[in-house]
Amino acid sequence: MGYAYEGSGGSSSGIGVALGKVAAKTVKKTTGGAGNKLGRTAAKINRSSGGGSSRGGSSSGSSSRGSSGGGGGSSSGGGSYSAPKPMSISQYLGGDSIYQNSLRGGKRSLADFLSDIGRRRGEATTQFGQTTASMERDRTQQLADLQNEFASRGLINSGLYGDEQGKFQAKFTEQQTALQQQQAALLADLLSQSKNFGRENDLALEQAKQEALQRRAAKYGVGG
Repeated sequence: MGYAYEGSGGSSSGIGVALGKVAAKTVKKTTGGAGNKLGRTAAKINRSSGGGSSRGGSSSGSSSRGSSGGGGGSSSGGGSYSAPKPMSISQYLGGDSIYQNSLRGGKRSLADFLSDIGRRRGEATTQFGQTTASMERDRTQQLADLQNEFASRGLINSGLYGDEQGKFQAKFTEQQTALQQQQAALLADLLSQSKNFGRENDLALEQAKQEALQRRAAKYGVGG
């Protein structure tokens, strides 16, 4: 019995030791496997969370860059400059002080000159009328004196009187024609001066206009 007990006790003790080792290995493997699995699962979660966060950060950065880019675009659009619409030629000329001063000055000069021409024409016409009237009075008086002279000499019916009378009349006509020609030449000269001054004035005003159109072209970058 004691032997059986020992045998059974030794056997039981050996079995217990063997079972204990197996159990320990089983627990170690199970625990180690579970720990490894948990570690790997945690690593996956971390990677997933980190990647998502990183991608989220990238997305946020992209969103920020997009927003910033959009803002830049908006800023660029708001800062764009469009050239003013060119004024029409008539509007610009009407508001160009330099041209307007030239225009007023040219008109005033022309009016003054024409006024002076008119005055001189009037004076010449008056003088011509007075000279003509004076010559006519002299003619009448001289014919009367000639007639009296020949009458006093008893030659009123002679051919000499007729000759002298004809000579006097021819000379008077010659003087009268010269006076008329002089008057016509004077009036023609005054008219020519008026036309020349008017033409020069027109050229000066046209030059002033072209200079104004050049200023308009430079201001708006357009052709005159």
